[in-house]
Amino acid sequence: MLTLACGMIPLPSHPTRLDRTLAAAQSACVAAISMLLWDGLSSRVSSHSFWTVPNLMAGVFYGPASLRPDFGFFTLSGIALHVLICTLFAIIFAALVPPSLRLLTAVLLGILAATSWFYLWDGFFWRKSFSPFALYSKRPSIFFSFVLLGICVGLYSVFVRSERGRQFSG
Repeated sequence: MLTLACGMIPLPSHPTRLDRTLAAAQSACVAAISMLLWDGLSSRVSSHSFWTVPNLMAGVFYGPASLRPDFGFFTLSGIALHVLICTLFAIIFAALVPPSLRLLTAVLLGILAATSWFYLWDGFFWRKSFSPFALYSKRPSIFFSFVLLGICVGLYSVFVRSERGRQFSG
């Protein structure tokens, strides 16, 4: 292993693919919760409902009927879609980025990957599946929530390096 040249640090034991996947899922859950909190608080600041973003994401399944200001069944499906998108991103990131990278390097790569993921979803998926979300995603707060996603997912190596007894799923 090139310790100094690539900015990598040695791990106590070689993590398996399952360890990396579970660590990515843990970081995705942290990212999804922090993104939902950020989106909810920023929606409240702009005089929208706290549940605006999950309800907009539920529009993929239910169309305009999900555009409600309150918490309901539509909101749960939007949260589920949000967690699924975050987990998918985190697992892809963990498969491509080794956990032996230094923490700052991994976080910066996570931010770069998450902002690219934002533009991919905004440019291709949201415009075709549910256009009101594409209009709403132009807000800087949505972009910043993807930066939070990159930070949290970049920290997945912390979960890989931690002892099994101290992990959330341990």
